[in-house]
Amino acid sequence: MYVNLYPNQALKRTKRVLLWGGAFMLLGGVVALLSEMVWQEQPRWAWVMATCLLIASAAWAMAVGAGKLHLKDAYFSMTPERISYRLNLYSPERVIYWSSIDSIQASIHTLVFELKDSKQVVMRLGNIQCNQTANHVSVSIQLAAVQQQVEVNQVKPKAQQVN
Repeated sequence: MYVNLYPNQALKRTKRVLLWGGAFMLLGGVVALLSEMVWQEQPRWAWVMATCLLIASAAWAMAVGAGKLHLKDAYFSMTPERISYRLNLYSPERVIYWSSIDSIQASIHTLVFELKDSKQVVMRLGNIQCNQTANHVSVSIQLAAVQQQVEVNQVKPKAQQVN
C-alpha cells in the first residue's frame, strides 16, 4: 500500500506560500541590509550577518516555491515486511520492520511503535495534512498489526483473531 500524503493541490499551495513568504522576507532583508550599510554611520556587523542569513533563507524559500529546488515526497508505504513513511516534505524517512515491533499504542493523534529493543518510534498523525488520510493510515496500520500478530493497545494478538 502506498499513499501520497501531499496531493498536487496541497503541494502547489505550499509552494505558493513559500514563494510569497520568501519574497516578503527577501524584501525585508534587503531593506534591513541597506539600512545597516548605507544609512547607519557605524554598521553593526552582527545585524549585517543576521540580515544576510535572512536573505539566504528567503532565497531558499523562493527557490523551493518556484520549483528550482525540489522537495522530497511525503508518503506512507506499507508492505508485509515493513512500514516506511515521510510525513513532511523536509523530515527524514522512517523505516520500521514488522519483525522489530513489539506492540503499537494507537490514539487519535499518534501511533507509538514499541520496538523489541525497548525503543519507541512515534508517528504523529497530525503531521498528515488531510484528516481522512491520517485516519486511513492509522486504521490500515492497526489492521495490518492484527495480521502480523502484533499487540495493539494492549490487546494480545490471540484475542484479536476472529473465528
